[in-house]
Amino acid sequence: MDAQVDNTGTRQHSLRTWLTACALLMWVALNAQDACAGAGTATPPAPGLGTLPALGAVAPDLLPPIFSAPQQDIIGFTAIGFLKSATVSDALCPGLPKAQWGGTAVINEVTIIIPCNTVMQMPAATFTWANLFDAKQFATVLVPPASLTLPVSTRGDTRAAFRYPSTEIRIEGNIVAGQHIAGLVHISQQSLNTGTGIITGFDHAKGVIFVGGRADGLAEVRLQLNDPNGRFSAGQSPDSRFSVDSDNPTIKASTGYPMCVPRYDPSIADDPACPRRNRPLTANGCRNFAAAGIFLPAGRDFAPPAPGAIYCSAFLMGDPATALDNEPNSREQAPFEIGDLIAYSGTLLMGDGNGPNRSDTISVHTITANVGIFTAPGTLPVYIAIGDFNISAEAPRFFNGVRQEAPNRLFLEASVTDVTGIVDIYLVDLDAVTGQETQRWITPASMTGGIGAVGSNGQIIDGGITTQLTGPQPGRARIRAVKSTPGILQSPTRYIRVVVRSLCDPANVNGTAPPLADPSAAPVECLKRATAANGLYTGQYFAPTPSFIFPENLVAGDPPVPYNFWALGFLVNGEGPATGPLIPTPW
Repeated sequence: MDAQVDNTGTRQHSLRTWLTACALLMWVALNAQDACAGAGTATPPAPGLGTLPALGAVAPDLLPPIFSAPQQDIIGFTAIGFLKSATVSDALCPGLPKAQWGGTAVINEVTIIIPCNTVMQMPAATFTWANLFDAKQFATVLVPPASLTLPVSTRGDTRAAFRYPSTEIRIEGNIVAGQHIAGLVHISQQSLNTGTGIITGFDHAKGVIFVGGRADGLAEVRLQLNDPNGRFSAGQSPDSRFSVDSDNPTIKASTGYPMCVPRYDPSIADDPACPRRNRPLTANGCRNFAAAGIFLPAGRDFAPPAPGAIYCSAFLMGDPATALDNEPNSREQAPFEIGDLIAYSGTLLMGDGNGPNRSDTISVHTITANVGIFTAPGTLPVYIAIGDFNISAEAPRFFNGVRQEAPNRLFLEASVTDVTGIVDIYLVDLDAVTGQETQRWITPASMTGGIGAVGSNGQIIDGGITTQLTGPQPGRARIRAVKSTPGILQSPTRYIRVVVRSLCDPANVNGTAPPLADPSAAPVECLKRATAANGLYTGQYFAPTPSFIFPENLVAGDPPVPYNFWALGFLVNGEGPATGPLIPTPW
């Protein structure tokens, strides 16, 4: 999605949760056999096969870092724990607007300096440090009355904070001459708070899903979609900071297809934004690839539905341009149904002990259903979801004379509903002054070894990641570039955009978008133009980079090396008019 800056200076983005796929229990629960496997991996070709093209955008220039302490006194650290206390202050940056102030955070009795202009990642939103604790903007906080209220300001004003039962924060930074200074900050109630269960019922008007439990309902788990914009449900939110992603499908099938809770009981009335026709009945047959005349080279197809199943567990949609009123249509979301196995993640809210809210509620921002919904190959819209993304900031082999492991790596695992789709990755550079986006294409043939499809102008387009039409999991796009093309990963960005190439070069498919022959020249208007499924962007997934790979010591016992934040242009230069360089820098 596009970056938005509101009148308080808060930069807000929708995003994927910051955990990597192998750490995220939800992904493992539903994809354990493939989540960390190596089959079907796209890897860079041997040296000399393909050259780095003239990209449509290049990395920003970075000046050599100026260290504020002797290099041997700069040591990398990662701190994960409960946020005991926090402050907001302009002591380090007098004159900056309040929204850009920094402060301090205390984790496990360690006080960490939060630089001014720090941008924080939450499970489904991005804020500056100061605006995260703005009581006027976030008057509604988690209930019931706080068992823990954080002192959050050095200026005497009491602000809204996080409540029951905990607030977890993760900070990556450097110890500079004995002071802990943050570089990257992530916050969540509990990052690994996930569960798995079978849907037993709904409260449609409140966007609630009941999972598991006994006949009397006392042991049921109550999930409520934290969906302030009503993208996947009727629309409700106890705290928008922990909401779903309103632009990307974080409420989805295992293929990345967006799913939903109908806004009213489907037995009474059908919800046109969450229609019953998008969950075919087994009694009517489950359309597979063979039925559509598509034969996977691996020779496999969907497994038959389980005995007694009412709804198809996997099916292939047809072209939405020709779909009948009673047939699945990829322009709309698919409803959850009783009996679906789902994995979920969210924020814990305490129940009141009686009445309809007697049990605790999980305010959900992410759900993955064990349902395989595929869109017809070569049609639009198509949907994509990221499972894992890691990138390194290039570094020399030595720091201050100490040998370090300086990775040059890129990892991506994604799911695409078009099994023939070609996927490209773009780093999203934001102009330090204006905040304008520039898309930096990083999947040419020299990175992936791939040869793309014939473009609508008749030219062969190199590069891109082919989905796993021939592999064990149809629709999986994966690249594991452990030795990337030199120079291509210079200055990794805070945000990435993963795009199905047909979105911008559809070769006249459905007539929904003009052609784009050169992926390196993809403008942001092309990449985000298409919306469907109740307003979601289609064919692309925009998110903050979940994980950066920093240098590590190569030899045990050597003096510890720092994290090279000075190689991240968005920390060095800032990301537009509402931010700026970190003050002080964590180096």
